[in-house]
Amino acid sequence: MNAVPFSCTWASSGCRAARHPLLRWLAAAALALAAGAAQAECSVSASGLGFAEYDVFSATPSDSSATITVSCSEATSYSLALHSANGSPQQPLLGSSSDTLAYRLHQDAARTLVWGEGAFALNGSTEGTQEHTLYGRIPEGQNVRVDSYTDLLTVTLEF
Repeated sequence: MNAVPFSCTWASSGCRAARHPLLRWLAAAALALAAGAAQAECSVSASGLGFAEYDVFSATPSDSSATITVSCSEATSYSLALHSANGSPQQPLLGSSSDTLAYRLHQDAARTLVWGEGAFALNGSTEGTQEHTLYGRIPEGQNVRVDSYTDLLTVTLEF
């Protein structure tokens, strides 16, 4: 049995096999595996979550929403987690110079699914662009001073 030469130069146009059909198939399989090992590239962006003025005497909560957009270069599963600079992800706080105002982050318009990190992260999959709506709610009945309240939300995308 004679050895058939096989050469592969990745810097040039790819792998070339000599005349042997088995080596041609192996070279094609090696190229397919190398192409499948490419990593997806993903990015995330978000609009701001802004609430209207909070009325301490109102019997209804203050609601708002924002959009989180995930873009991936190829089909990819991912997880979106939210982190609050003030408080925990499941109980974030809007802070001022003298007070805090509790609010919640939700995955659904009915505001029943809390959104945060770990078990509270949102899981998804996309090839291209996928938008997710973030629903915020400040519960009624909080006795706070008149002031400007802020929080810094960080969106973490894992894929």
